[in-house]
Amino acid sequence: MKLICNVDVYNRLSSLAINIRQRKPQKSCLIIGKQSKENDEVYLILQTKSNKIGVKYKINNNIKKIFTKFVDEGKASFRIIEPSHDINIQCDPIQLKSFLHVLKLILLKKFTSPLSTLSDYNKKSINIVPKTKIIISKVLDYPTLKGFPKITEQLYLCGLQRKSFDCQILKLHNLKILNLSQNQLTNLPQELGMLPNLQELSLSDNQFGKCPISKWSWMNGSNITKTLRSLNLSCNKLTKIPDEISKLHALLSLNINNNLISSLPEGIGNLKKLKYLNISKNNITNLPGSMTNLRLYELDISENSFQINNDNTISVCDIKISCLVDLAAQVVIKTRIYYDASIIPFTLIQYLDKAHYCMCGVPCFNSFMRKFMPMNLSTITNSIRFSGISGNNILFDCYFCSFKCLRRYFLCV
Repeated sequence: MKLICNVDVYNRLSSLAINIRQRKPQKSCLIIGKQSKENDEVYLILQTKSNKIGVKYKINNNIKKIFTKFVDEGKASFRIIEPSHDINIQCDPIQLKSFLHVLKLILLKKFTSPLSTLSDYNKKSINIVPKTKIIISKVLDYPTLKGFPKITEQLYLCGLQRKSFDCQILKLHNLKILNLSQNQLTNLPQELGMLPNLQELSLSDNQFGKCPISKWSWMNGSNITKTLRSLNLSCNKLTKIPDEISKLHALLSLNINNNLISSLPEGIGNLKKLKYLNISKNNITNLPGSMTNLRLYELDISENSFQINNDNTISVCDIKISCLVDLAAQVVIKTRIYYDASIIPFTLIQYLDKAHYCMCGVPCFNSFMRKFMPMNLSTITNSIRFSGISGNNILFDCYFCSFKCLRRYFLCV
């Protein structure tokens, strides 16, 4: 049995310290194995990058005590009788508990499974870099009881037809990539938004079209709004993209192709870092005017139902003096102040999330003008993929916060 961990070895006879003494924990590999096929004596081998041959410790009648008080934190210590060493270990708690379980069975002489011999471990094949990428593509391989190592950075749970989210994932604070595609998920827990390092999230080929509005609150998480760079919601039979998506300020890539969406949330133009947008194979008829503030590298709008309308009339004109609530809401959105239901009433959250966005970028609430305007897509993207559209002209649903903005954009078009 092998355990990848950080190890600090302390020589209790410090005045007679030998070369194994370490100043700080080193990435190491602990191995339990027999001396040989002929000799059943069991040893513990400690290997490091600088010492691949390793230091060998006899196990039976040579371990005075095992300290496990902090095992839930991934810490344990072995007190070796000869030589007088304390081996301090720190690693993933789940793997550590399994390792300690085997060791205790050996000490009690109750371990019945065959152990590999020390000669079976080729020192050139020893890899003391912990496994941070987990790929599970078969239901039988899913670690239902064992769980995932806390050091996991990439987790792929694809094609398992899972109907519920595994809350063990919420403990993976090092997680950067999470792929849950080809399952039957309908929602995600709010706590997902609190993962501190999540950068890529793939939810394609699930059933999020059945997700109620209240179950998209994970997008409000104080961490995910700052870290998530790639989101894939393709093939989910979505009829609407939640307004909360405008809070994912670090988003670089958004894929929502092959759904049933008829319009995009107006706040999508608030994603200033967005560079790749795929909205192909939907029922979209126009784009929100706030998208004119984006500068994309690639835009795919093929296989949609875009309309061209050259009518210059203003469909809505409701300009009035802004109230204090509107002015305060504008400040919150423009300065990107974080808010959720624990800070402000839920009705105010809905008020903020339903903001319209002027072509100048200012959020509008009760005072605005609305007009549908055909505009050329080349002004917002370098590369366009489209079908059935003439001259790249798409109808934009535009809002204006004042007559000044309206006149300025009329002159630009």
